[in-house]
Amino acid sequence: MKVVSFFICNLVIAATFPLSVFAQADTESFKISVFGGLDTESPTTPTLISAIAPTDSQVDLVWSQATDNVFVAGYSIIRDSVPIASTSLLGFSDTGLLASTSYTYEVRAFDAAFNYSSTSNSITVTTPDFVPEEIATSSGTTGPSGTVARTVLRDWSIVAGVSTTSMELTTAHPARIEIRWGRSASYELGYVVSNVFARDHTFLITDLEPGTTYEYEVVGFTPAGTPTVLKTGVFTTHTLNIPVLPTNVSRFTATVYDADVLLQWQLPRDESFSHVRIVRSHLRFPEYPQDGAIVYQGVGTSYVDTNILSHYSPMYYTAFVYDKDGTVSSGAVAMAYLPTEGSGGDYPNAPSLEPPPVTPEATSSVATDRVTVDMRIPDATDIKITQSDRIATLDQAPVTLSGNAPLTISIPKKAVAGNLKSIIVTVLDPSNHRQSYAYLLRINKNQTAYEAVLPAFGVAGLSQVQVAIYDYEAFIVARYATPLVIEVATAPASEIGEVVFPDVLFKYAPLLGVALAILVVPLFLFFLIRRRREEDEDNH
Repeated sequence: MKVVSFFICNLVIAATFPLSVFAQADTESFKISVFGGLDTESPTTPTLISAIAPTDSQVDLVWSQATDNVFVAGYSIIRDSVPIASTSLLGFSDTGLLASTSYTYEVRAFDAAFNYSSTSNSITVTTPDFVPEEIATSSGTTGPSGTVARTVLRDWSIVAGVSTTSMELTTAHPARIEIRWGRSASYELGYVVSNVFARDHTFLITDLEPGTTYEYEVVGFTPAGTPTVLKTGVFTTHTLNIPVLPTNVSRFTATVYDADVLLQWQLPRDESFSHVRIVRSHLRFPEYPQDGAIVYQGVGTSYVDTNILSHYSPMYYTAFVYDKDGTVSSGAVAMAYLPTEGSGGDYPNAPSLEPPPVTPEATSSVATDRVTVDMRIPDATDIKITQSDRIATLDQAPVTLSGNAPLTISIPKKAVAGNLKSIIVTVLDPSNHRQSYAYLLRINKNQTAYEAVLPAFGVAGLSQVQVAIYDYEAFIVARYATPLVIEVATAPASEIGEVVFPDVLFKYAPLLGVALAILVVPLFLFFLIRRRREEDEDNH
């Protein structure tokens, strides 16, 4: 009766509020269940604080933060009654404008359900039409505050990483910044350029080699295009320290019962294992632990997502493993959809988690009609399977692996580029080819490769691994597959010991009978003689 009353109360709350959350925690787990309807409440109206034209072709906008009953997803920028851009920040630089021209700006906030706030106050600003003139101090030299004809550096900081280095700087007046770098003073490796004139700038240089010294040069440009060298120097990246990713859960499945989804998985046996977090989304497979709604967290092996398919179908789930140091696995994935809506074919943009039938050779295919000029598609030789001292690539067939140890699937970062969203590896269960398990490949901490650590198979048999690369519209751009032969090592006979079968007992039954008789008959005679002595004593 109490359970029924509690369920009815939750239904009443869900009908009254856009979102209600029930959480229950114990010493071993943390579970979150979400009940509620659609979000219909609009965010509050932001206030446009300032609109400043630092150059004749740019206007910088700043506005106040809006609030929402769930969360504010972003802001729409409106110029002369026409929306021109959207951002999640509290500022925007509108570039490419005309000199000596007036523009009127407004902003609107919106949430994840695309409920829009009312329009903010408007500010009209006119871009200047000026010839920069140097502003000098009374002594005839430029002051430390800088001039409109020369860029002056106020603050500077640089932080080197393993394969990246970040730079932050502030100038006295709005300026456009260019940074060049290389292994020598010729700065031959590359450069980055800011597209807007601003005082504060942040840059991230990527694709650097670990433990390497680079030279750099920072150049500032005034609105008139006058360059000034602001900073030169060197930085050294840190040595490579490859973190060990936790092993993913095994046998992660999503089984549908009406509108409920039963999630089941097996925990890794690593000593560093801490807990599992299950995250869901109706848009795509969550790619990191905050990329969706948390439905379960703990050390259990199953969870029921109640009535979720009555709201969204299909539903995407990712199971992340945390170790004791807080490192997160790449994620195991599963998908669920209403059975009444048919099979996965009813969702043409939904990633397929079922690999094709096992073939004796390696295969690969690329959807050339979906490949754009900015894409870089890996070759089968770029995709590696690593297990202890074994290394194989997806152009080999078959690949023989041990069923007693986990394995790593990896693709170098430099082999993948462009309008690509997800990389999913799917493996067949060696003991049941009707069952398959899927995992995300995620960029590692060193930004060097997309990786996933798969748990040990635990059984011997024939399997298959498939790697599929999806674009931002969830269509497969490239697919690779190769058969696997899984071998499971057994313990030596000396460690197993002799197994006694029933027929052995029957074979030696007569000897066992004689042995029992030798033990039992003397005991029987002893108790019989003792009883007679007691009877004789009673008669006397």
